Amino acid sequence: MTPALPGWRELPPLLRDRITDLLGARVIAARQPDHSGILPAAQFEVQTTRGHVFIKVIGTEQPGPLNFLRQEIQLSPLLPAAAPHPELMWSLDEVLPNLGTWLAVGYAVKSSVRPIDQSWPDDDVAAMVKVVRGIGEVEAPDDPMFLPEEKVFPTDSWDYLADKRPAGLANHSPWLANRLEGLAEIVQHAPQAIAGKSLQHGTLRVQNVLLPARLGEKPLVTDWIRGSVGAPYLDLVSMLLHVRANDGPPPEATLRRFGLPPGTERDAVTCWIAVLAGHYVKSSMDPPPTDMPELRAYQHRLARAAVSWLQTRLGF
Repeated sequence: MTPALPGWRELPPLLRDRITDLLGARVIAARQPDHSGILPAAQFEVQTTRGHVFIKVIGTEQPGPLNFLRQEIQLSPLLPAAAPHPELMWSLDEVLPNLGTWLAVGYAVKSSVRPIDQSWPDDDVAAMVKVVRGIGEVEAPDDPMFLPEEKVFPTDSWDYLADKRPAGLANHSPWLANRLEGLAEIVQHAPQAIAGKSLQHGTLRVQNVLLPARLGEKPLVTDWIRGSVGAPYLDLVSMLLHVRANDGPPPEATLRRFGLPPGTERDAVTCWIAVLAGHYVKSSMDPPPTDMPELRAYQHRLARAAVSWLQTRLGF
């Protein structure tokens, strides 16, 4: 199980006082949101005498997530206004006496949003697709923080699996046994298939796409920890795998219903699905990180969804 995260009153008093200073107002109430995002950070929706703020807090005992949150703080002011991201108000990155290093970040809460309903009603699926496709319609900033997706995402997983044939492959679909080399050939086209100029979130999950809670409100996408640049369909295809891994509708059926960005080639999409499948099959066999012990089991579900989708696309 993922370790329990502290509530607002359970934070070290010195840290809580520093955050209150940055808020510039007295905290009236604090609650942990229903949507937890993807980082194992303490998260709070805080009501102050000046308004509402969404806060994330991570300490020294979580070095991996600590660096992810640092990157999120660096990326936030660079994101285009058209991207559905929260507005950064302040951040803290300090060594506190006897407490070690702590990071905290505060975002203004301007819209009333809610998590996706994971019983997957049609309206929520349609709204989610609209939000994710909208990200791909935004041109990525010309900034070195936004690297080409083909240089960020690993595309050599099938080569590794074909060469090493690790014992853990037995825990995946038997369909893979005689197809590893063929899948490695498909993903050789990945640099061309996934290249583009569109903004990419890169780590979309069901938890970090928040839909408007009321008519006229705007959606929100959180956890921008590694923005990149690539083809406009990448985030959508990746997100549909996460939907399926959370008992959502089959991804191919969703694509048939809503379509892909104009100009998207079928073979390019199949290549990207193959890249994702290889990554999740390989990653699911790695030792689990201590601060995210459930990650490998979830990656196994993603691998199963991706391989099944790949079978559908390839037709054999």
